[in-house]
Amino acid sequence: MRIATSSSTDSNAMSAVQAVAEEIRSVISSPALILVYYTETQDAETLRQAFRHQFPNAYIVGCSSCRGTMTEKGYVGGHNLAAWAVQDDAGTYGTALCSLSETSDIDTSAKQVLQRAIESSGRPGELPALIALHATPGNEETILRAIRSELGVNIPIIGGTAADDGVSGNWSLFNSDSVTDSGIAMAVFFPSARVSYSFHSGYAPLGDCAVATKVNGRTLLELDNEPASEVYGQWFQNATGQSIDEDDLFAQSTLFPLGRQTGEIHGMPYYTLSHPASVSDDGGINMFCNLREGETVHFMSGTKEMLVSRAGRVVDSANEHERYTCDPIGGIAIYCAGCMLHVRESLDDVAANMNRAMQKAPFICPFTFGEQGQFLGGEIAHGNLMISAVLFHKDEL
Repeated sequence: MRIATSSSTDSNAMSAVQAVAEEIRSVISSPALILVYYTETQDAETLRQAFRHQFPNAYIVGCSSCRGTMTEKGYVGGHNLAAWAVQDDAGTYGTALCSLSETSDIDTSAKQVLQRAIESSGRPGELPALIALHATPGNEETILRAIRSELGVNIPIIGGTAADDGVSGNWSLFNSDSVTDSGIAMAVFFPSARVSYSFHSGYAPLGDCAVATKVNGRTLLELDNEPASEVYGQWFQNATGQSIDEDDLFAQSTLFPLGRQTGEIHGMPYYTLSHPASVSDDGGINMFCNLREGETVHFMSGTKEMLVSRAGRVVDSANEHERYTCDPIGGIAIYCAGCMLHVRESLDDVAANMNRAMQKAPFICPFTFGEQGQFLGGEIAHGNLMISAVLFHKDEL
């Protein structure tokens, strides 16, 4: 199993893909799977056609990324694309994509995408070692439940929600055959190398918590029967001494999200984070993921320094998870776009930390509007302000 990455800032999409293809082919001759991440300034259909032309025998999944991408060569901002490719003569891979409409049954659609991806790998009836999931915003929890229901067990997932530069709907997905701005894409991995994973928030609870007593979809309406925005605003003021600016909630809440305890390891709880986006007309908080009535919601805190350093720590954790394996030969990471925007002046440091932890093996990392992964305790989840990582190791199964 061999992995290669490449990126380009060329304004001409066709020549950009050609340059990326040439660099990939200098390392591996015949990729089985290619993951492509790109900014909203790219034309997804042109990218689809160009990658299909360059790699007609490879499975391909593309997903838009917020304002840039990252590989072992560093962070690249602005108009660009990056690709991750794997050649694995002893492994198999498969992909599938579907478009969604307002009347789509999300559960059924997700199961069909998973089934088609597994069928395309030539391994029907077998459990993949890893699933890469990319979807457009809004249905991530339903998709994860569908995957769990279809397979019967939790399978490691590396996932990121398609993003654009300003939460304006300019996100997209593609595979070899089609492009969509509303859909689900999956790649399944049956690799010849061992897979390790990690999924972290890195934030800590400050002590304030309340029960979600009224929820409507992704709007948290009430905490302990009080308007959620008022409760959150009081927590924020207690912690910072400042009042919440409702017009700037997204930015202000990046270091102060809400969290739900998902499990614990060695007596230490870990949390799935939810990022407040805006205040609703009825005093609730619009979120980037679903909450359920009756859940306890914790007021969480992080620091800019933590956001810079934790990418490397998450990769270290994935390495420790497979402590008996050899060094990684490559990896995939997902880094929250909200965190990226908060530390954009330090993204070179983020990339350097991740490169160190990856031991300079090739990796790729988009910036997404939601992250999906598997905690070390086994739970698969969709959260915000998270980092998800998977590594592939030299020792064979």
